[in-house]
Order: sequence, then C-alpha cells, then structure tokens
Amino acid sequence: MIEAIGLPFFRTALAASVVLAGIHAYLGFHVVRRGVIFVDLALAQMAALGVAVGVVLHLEENAIASYLLAVATTMVGALCFAWLRRRHRQIPLEAFIGIVFATAQAAVFLVLEKSPAGPEHLKETLVGSLFTIAPDKVLKTAILYAAIGAIHFLLRRPFLEITNDPRRAEERGRNMFAWDFLFYALFGIVVTSSVQIAGVLLVFGLLVIPAVAGLMTTDRPGAALMIGWIFGFLACLAGLTASIRFDTPAAPAILAFLTLFLILLSVGLRLRGAAA
Repeated sequence: MIEAIGLPFFRTALAASVVLAGIHAYLGFHVVRRGVIFVDLALAQMAALGVAVGVVLHLEENAIASYLLAVATTMVGALCFAWLRRRHRQIPLEAFIGIVFATAQAAVFLVLEKSPAGPEHLKETLVGSLFTIAPDKVLKTAILYAAIGAIHFLLRRPFLEITNDPRRAEERGRNMFAWDFLFYALFGIVVTSSVQIAGVLLVFGLLVIPAVAGLMTTDRPGAALMIGWIFGFLACLAGLTASIRFDTPAAPAILAFLTLFLILLSVGLRLRGAAA
C-alpha cells in the first residue's frame, strides 16, 4: 500500500474517490430513506445518454459542450421524477425510474451503434477512468460538490422533512414538485460529474452501500453519516490498492470491496446482537 500511495495517479484516484464518497454517502441517506434506490442509475444513464449524443455530434473533445449535454438530459430525468411522484401515487416511483433507466440505456446503445468509438465510450460510462483522471478535474469536482453540499446544508430542513415524512411536509404546505425537482436537479448534477470519473456502477455503489452500512449500524443520522463516510473511504482505499496489486480496473475493485465490507459488517452486527 505504501508503494501505491507513492504513485501520483494513485493519489489522484484516491482523492477523487474520497470526494465522490463524501457527497454520495450523504445523498445516499436521502435516496435510501425515500425508497428510490435506483434513481441514481436512471439519472446516471440519462447523463450517459447526453455524453453519447455528444460523441455522435463529434463534441467528445469539447468538455464543456459534452458536460452541458449530459446535464441537460439529466435535468429531463429530474423533471420527470418530480412530476411523476404526484401524478401516479398508485404506482411506485421505482417503476417509472426503472422505465427511464431501461429507455436511456437502450437509447445509448442505439446512439453509439454507428460510432467507431462507441464500444470504448460504453465501457467508460460503466467503469469510469479513475486512474487517468486529471488532478485539476478532481479539484473542480470537489469545489462543485462543496457548493452543492452548502446548498443542502442551508436547505436541510425542507429536504429532510420531505425525505423522512413527505405526507406531513405536504400538509404543511411544502411545494412538493418544486422541492423534489430541486433535489433531483442537484442530485443529477452530482451524478453527471461523478459518472465521468468513476462510471455508472461505482457511482451507484458509493451512493447506496455506505448509506446502508451507516443505517444498519445506528439510528442516529449524524453517526450513520459519519460511519458511511469512513466505510466509503476504507473501501476506496482497499479497492484502489487491490487494483494496483492485481492489475484490475479500479471502479469494479472498489465496488467489490464495498460489497465485501457490507457483508462483514452485517455478520459483525449479527454476532454482536447474538452476544448481547
């Protein structure tokens, strides 16, 4: 591990992983409590669709245009989720999230089918490019996430109220569509940036698994969030180290350790409960 830390690209990848784990572990608590686990995958796939459209339009070398296309398609998904939540209460929102995910993924395949670089872009959207990410991009992403984190902190009361008890929030006069759209829009911006670094699969893992680990361990939100952050950091460190050691892709390695640590935590908590 010490040798790996001496490698500049390893340190950059670790810094990127910490930035991603920090914001996603927090957003994961909202997503898990809202019961919309797969919203991350759906929005990530919408972002991938925007990137794919950029490839077809030969904008893949224009980072700003490509990013704006990804954000625009993600905003369409955010708007859909915020609108559908109030329109079809007899159908779980997860059903519509699954439809958006499958449709966006199919569209990505169709759009990239005729592109010579299609297979490579498809792989990149799945597993990202942690070991080739530039340090300045990590810094810009950290600044962006800090700004979004500050917005969440300032608006924490309505966000938490809608996440924990949406019916009561509506009875108190909250504009559910507006608050939901703002939540999903900020979430979509995070996902769009994260997918370009770590890929769809790892972004989903960092969103859900640390949050689940924290909520499994304690009912106190602050303590659960802290556990989620530590859990995510340790899994990233172990996954990146294993990736260097065994010459494997970084994102799948981290995802494997996230799952392994969750299994170990579950077993440990069960043993502790049995001993109590």
